[in-house]
Formats: sequence, C-alpha cells, structure tokens
Amino acid sequence: MIFSVDHVVFAATRQQASDLRRTLRSHGLVPVDFHLEFPDDQLASDSVGLAGGISLEFVYETARHAGPAAWFDQVPRVIGIGFAADDFAADTNWDGDQGAWTMPEQQGFPNAAGPHEHQSDFYVFVMDRRDGVLQFPGLTTGPRLAQITLAGAGSARWRARLQRWLGLAEDGDGLAAGDALISFADGQAASVRATLTLHGSRRPAVIPLASGEIRLLDAPERSS
Repeated sequence: MIFSVDHVVFAATRQQASDLRRTLRSHGLVPVDFHLEFPDDQLASDSVGLAGGISLEFVYETARHAGPAAWFDQVPRVIGIGFAADDFAADTNWDGDQGAWTMPEQQGFPNAAGPHEHQSDFYVFVMDRRDGVLQFPGLTTGPRLAQITLAGAGSARWRARLQRWLGLAEDGDGLAAGDALISFADGQAASVRATLTLHGSRRPAVIPLASGEIRLLDAPERSS
C-alpha cells in the first residue's frame, strides 16, 4: 500500500538550494544529515525534514549545465514526488509508461521505481519502505506536509495517472496520500507545476519558486 508521501524533489542551483534550506529551517523545518552524490550525472542533493518523517530534497548540478534540461530549465521548482510503499513488489506492479525505471538501494536510499520516464519535467516514483516507516521517523516537531497542488494543463491527466499507478484513494476532488492531500487545478504550465502547503510553521509565509510556491501556514485548514 502507498501509505504516505516519502519526499519531494526540487531542482535548484547550488546557491538556491542552500538559500531555500536556510529559509525553511528558519520556519521550523529540521536539517537532516543526508547528502547524496550522483557523480555520473554531476548532481548532488541535500535535504530538510518535516514532522512525521517526510523530507524535501534539493538537487543541484555540481558542474555547469550538467543536469537534465527537463529538470533545470526553470529553477527552483518541484520536479518530483516520491511516495512510500510498504509492499514494494505489489505497489510497483503497475501498467507503466515507456521509460518506467527501477533503481537499486544506494547511499542509504532503499529500492525505488517509477512508472514513467525519470528525466521528465515532472515525475513520480515509489520508495521501498517495507516496515511502513519513513526515512526520518524521529522528526516529531515543526511543519507537516498538508497538501501538494498540481496545477497546469496536464492536471486532469496526472490525477488519472496517479490513481491508476498508485491506487490513491479519492479525497473530494483530490487524492489522499497518507495525511497529505494531492489536489489538482488549472494553470499555465503545459504539464503541471507543484505548490506545497505546510502546516505548523513558526511564521506564516509564502516562498515563491520559479513556478509554484511553498506556503507555510499556522492554521490547520487545507488551502485551495
């Protein structure tokens, strides 16, 4: 079963990634000691954690123009959403699109798989959390992920794909992924662009991205 969002992936320059992590820490997100290196792709990443164990991963290029153009042509922004599965084999037994992929355990990350092309401008994937526990279960304070809004011309198609691939339950007009709502809206993007809503911030704020934004709220209501 897909029991939660696992982590959200951003593409950014190295400086943007550092600045965003610093800003998010000032709003109560937690620094986590989890640095990844992808030398073959000349990419690296660092993360911050949310209460409940979900994390935000910021991927950046370690050499100029080294990363996929589909990810780095518009930064910073969300490029991927990972979901947590407690039965990896069953939960990835999907009717995937061309380009579906698997990745073996590496650098402290468990097995992962995606039902469509990894280097898309927006992609989804599943992490093997066989014990039903996220990567950072000790994080119990600070903001929590409440909602991810996918906006763009492709929003209806993405809703159908997520429901078909991942079996997410309907929640009003959106889909439920554990305690988080995945909502869908019209927008200017040809595909979709993501906005995150976090609840429990020290200070309400809106952090603009190149497309989409991060909304930090102290109120429990879901945003539109």
